Amino acid sequence: MKFSIYTLLSCIAAFPLLVTALGRPENFQHYFPRSKTQPNILFFLTDDQDIELGSLEYTKAVVERIQKPGMGFTFENHYATVALCCPSRVALLRGQHAHNTNITHVAAPGGGYDKFRLSGEDNDYLPHWLRKAGYHSEYIGKLMNHYGIPNFNITPKGWDHFDGLLDPYTYIYNTPVFSANGQRPILYEKQQQTDVMRAKAVDRLQKLTANSTQPWFLQVAPVAPHQEFNSSGQFPPVPATRHQNLYPGLKAPRTPNFNPATQKKPSWIGRLPLMSDAQIAFADDTYRRRAQALKGIDELIADCLSTLEASGQLSNTIIIFSSDHGYHTGNHRIPAGKSLPYKEDTHVPFFISGPGIPAGGSTEYPSNHVDIAPTILSLVGLPKSQWPPFLDGRDLSQYWSPSSTHVETDAHEIIQIEYWGAASVEGALTPRPLLGILQNSYKTVRIVGEGYAYLYSHWCTHETELYDTIADPYELSPLDISVNGSEAARIAGRLNGLLLTTKACAQDSCRNPWAFLHPPSPNSNSSLPTITTLSQALSPAHDVLYTSLPPVTFGRCMQYQDAINEAPYAPGFDESSKEAFAREWRGATDNITKFQVDGGFQMVRPSGWWGREYVGLSRMEVRELTDGEVGW
Repeated sequence: MKFSIYTLLSCIAAFPLLVTALGRPENFQHYFPRSKTQPNILFFLTDDQDIELGSLEYTKAVVERIQKPGMGFTFENHYATVALCCPSRVALLRGQHAHNTNITHVAAPGGGYDKFRLSGEDNDYLPHWLRKAGYHSEYIGKLMNHYGIPNFNITPKGWDHFDGLLDPYTYIYNTPVFSANGQRPILYEKQQQTDVMRAKAVDRLQKLTANSTQPWFLQVAPVAPHQEFNSSGQFPPVPATRHQNLYPGLKAPRTPNFNPATQKKPSWIGRLPLMSDAQIAFADDTYRRRAQALKGIDELIADCLSTLEASGQLSNTIIIFSSDHGYHTGNHRIPAGKSLPYKEDTHVPFFISGPGIPAGGSTEYPSNHVDIAPTILSLVGLPKSQWPPFLDGRDLSQYWSPSSTHVETDAHEIIQIEYWGAASVEGALTPRPLLGILQNSYKTVRIVGEGYAYLYSHWCTHETELYDTIADPYELSPLDISVNGSEAARIAGRLNGLLLTTKACAQDSCRNPWAFLHPPSPNSNSSLPTITTLSQALSPAHDVLYTSLPPVTFGRCMQYQDAINEAPYAPGFDESSKEAFAREWRGATDNITKFQVDGGFQMVRPSGWWGREYVGLSRMEVRELTDGEVGW
């Protein structure tokens, strides 16, 4: 065979075209062969979906096809780490608590997409790790706040296909505006947002299942049942027109903590008066509209699962379902909203079904959103040597493994929850408490143990609350911890020690903060921690240690994380070191106070109520936004 200089030059000239072709997502399988043991993963993440108030009653596809006995595995005590969208989603995608990502709110200075990007955290999160495992990864829907019209062309990194909802239209149900892979935004005219999400998800699943040589990961993140936010205010969600007459007369559950006659709460919540008739009507309307909006989610999930079933790949696909955080309607005298440490806002659904998952199994052991990323890495078979070193969460697959010994070696009782900045209140409040919502920063730890459970919070107003959540499941009557030496005071002392550690924990100290407080004795032959449960820590032998610890406190109520403002910390912790708050794993964005300016473009303002019937993607009317509508 002759090889001329002309042949060589031709090969060199063709090389960029070859690289471009191979780089296309549809061609990844040519150099990432599928492992026989690697399942596909379909992850549904809803927005603001509660579990305490019965939202699952309106998503039959989740209950019947993912959760119910014989189908999947249920985490009974799964909690969001932050009861707010953006920090919760980043914690999930990075496997880190918000005090380590430094993404602590929905907008600057606390958080938002630009802060996530400028911190460099977008270079090292879930889709990059999935690629290491040989996966093709895709994302559809809401990623995080402030990804929108001003920065749509700065596509989130790592995803092989990314089709994102854009602010300021994310929370306007009848104005669905998406950008696929950073391309010019597209308006889906006369369509309801959840219907567009459904059509897009089915379309991508049909494309993904046509390729049987490479495993795939698809995250579908609809906005429902989140409230509608538009230029005129905040309103209940807008379901598809065909669903707007469902559930007539439905009202928010009248639980014992719905507009309680006695309010024993800290900060601004404790100053709330009883809700007015108008506020109660708002709570009821919100609850009914949320149920109607969830009907669209139910159809979306059912259609996706049916598409998988028709392709023959359902049996090789792991299905995950959760929500970024919970929601309340009328609980604790607040018409609607989130951002509180109580169960309604933090306890969320978390179900997994598919190959290798025990059908119909469940666990009472607590888990939270930082555990999801390491669990996914375990499910896709990425060797632990390739896992990021900064993960705060644990691999939850050990909870269904018959050979697991985590109960003996892991502090499995602890749930950490934290919050910075203003509360998210939806529905009118009287002026005085409205100003008080700025005083909503807190540190919280939950304990769910064998025969006991507690909620302990310290607020930036220097108030503390402790609940026995078995005796008081609606978290209405805080225990009196003012009497030194009382059982309640001793429990509060132990949980104060936990908070001193968890509010700045990283990696192992997040998975077992007791070990930080009770390290193994230097003379011990065992490397195992001496304390793994609250009941062990309550031994009188440890009274001196816990009475010597400083109380958790805040200097003042700030709207974002500040290490000095939140001192002191557990003994031995240096808040100024590069290791503290995982600073070595992200860029310095602590003092950035403003990012993009939302403005300079013409808003799209279609009229009408859409979703009279569902149509597939090919039948939807679409148009690109004009130069004026993208601010060009």
